Amino acid sequence: MRKAIVALMCVLALMGMGVPANADPAPSSTVSITPATVAPGAALTFSVTLSNADADPLKGGKLGLGVANGAINQLLDVSTCALCYQAGNTIRYDVGDVPINGSKTFTFTIGVFASAQLGQYVIEHQFVGDNYSYETVEGPTVTVSR
Repeated sequence: MRKAIVALMCVLALMGMGVPANADPAPSSTVSITPATVAPGAALTFSVTLSNADADPLKGGKLGLGVANGAINQLLDVSTCALCYQAGNTIRYDVGDVPINGSKTFTFTIGVFASAQLGQYVIEHQFVGDNYSYETVEGPTVTVSR
């Protein structure tokens, strides 16, 4: 009888029955920005949480911050953020190693170029590590207005 139950469980697992469906994981990076509307030359405050749900510690963790359509160099002035640096078409902010199921939360301010064109900019963010990285996430949106 026991062998029959084990065999039935194996068949159900192979058929995908009786195995709970995995829900989409929470995003590895969340970003909020204040204010949502800013004038050229003003500053934005970023509140960020980076989360490691992988089975391995993430080494050399950093926030990768971009703007859709590669407009980072038209919007955010990296020279106004003491702990930020440019890496290609992104701005990076180092947070160090993040253990399994660990997270890091931090806040920083960065200026908007005085020459920034008016309009909406979709912020992109990614949790990047030396040994692996997570997906790029879109949002929030910043509006530059006078």
